[in-house]
Amino acid sequence: MNLRHALRMVLQPRVILPVLLTAALLAVALSLGDLGKVLIRIQSIPIWVMAVALGMAIAYLAIKGWQLHILLNHLKLHPGFHRLVLAFSVGELAVTLPFGIFAQNWVLSATGGGESKFGRSSSATVVMLLVETVVVLLVLAVIGIPRWPQLRTVAAVFAFGLLLLVYLALRFGHLTERIHPRIHGKVLRKGLNQLEDLIQGLQTVYQPKLIAATLLSAVVYLAALTVAFMFVGRSVGIPHLGFLTAATIYAFSLAAILLAGGMLSQIGTVEVLGIGAAQAWGLSLTDGLALMLGFRIVWTGAIWLVNLPLMIVLWRTLKPAEKVKKLSADDFEKAAD
Repeated sequence: MNLRHALRMVLQPRVILPVLLTAALLAVALSLGDLGKVLIRIQSIPIWVMAVALGMAIAYLAIKGWQLHILLNHLKLHPGFHRLVLAFSVGELAVTLPFGIFAQNWVLSATGGGESKFGRSSSATVVMLLVETVVVLLVLAVIGIPRWPQLRTVAAVFAFGLLLLVYLALRFGHLTERIHPRIHGKVLRKGLNQLEDLIQGLQTVYQPKLIAATLLSAVVYLAALTVAFMFVGRSVGIPHLGFLTAATIYAFSLAAILLAGGMLSQIGTVEVLGIGAAQAWGLSLTDGLALMLGFRIVWTGAIWLVNLPLMIVLWRTLKPAEKVKKLSADDFEKAAD
């Protein structure tokens, strides 16, 4: 790939626009508080808090990885331990980017030939997103945020609407077979094929015990994230930050990302929304910025510290064994077929 071709790919609207939006939102977040004071607070985060965050990140990743494993098993997709860890690590490294969570399905398809169809394995990812979304919405519906009393009702309505949408997709998903013969465009047919694989996958994993296990695991790994969030908040000048307060602040900031189906970048969006929720709890803008930016740095560092070495080691191991080509936009389209 030459420099000209690389620049052409980077400057495409679907690439450059999300980057510009992320940069704008991050700039807004940084302007909401006293950045100088915030940086001083972040620099004072003790090592033991970083160690706690790393421990919570390991627990978070282990439980979430197990969740993906059991969902893929029920879809009769058995990528093997190494491919599973590689795909999951790539997904977690890319999760802050628009549609980044689906990178794990891309890797599963790219390293497994025709064994792991993108659409079918994506149903596992969609279930993970749906369950996580329901959890954060229920947190907001049950606990709420004091200065936003209407939030509890709105969160409950969204949770109900989401569950209803899933039910309708499962109940009437077979209708896609009727419109399939009428679709002639290559791109539309490809998209419809992926949609059919996705719906069939959702129907396969729609089992009460499996959904209950997935829901419980999401509660546990999000609780681990909240513990890290709480300790970081206390270490950056919010000593009385409680678990439930921390849970609602982060749940609110995460809800918009999840409801958008991963289309939005977490970087910038989470910070702006989290600062707003922190202010609704009575914290100052500077406190909110210190909380969100401090956690972004500590948590992202912990996630990368765990996943990046795994990705590097496993990619080198699997690349010659699986004869994986260098990933590019063309490879992604092939993996999606």
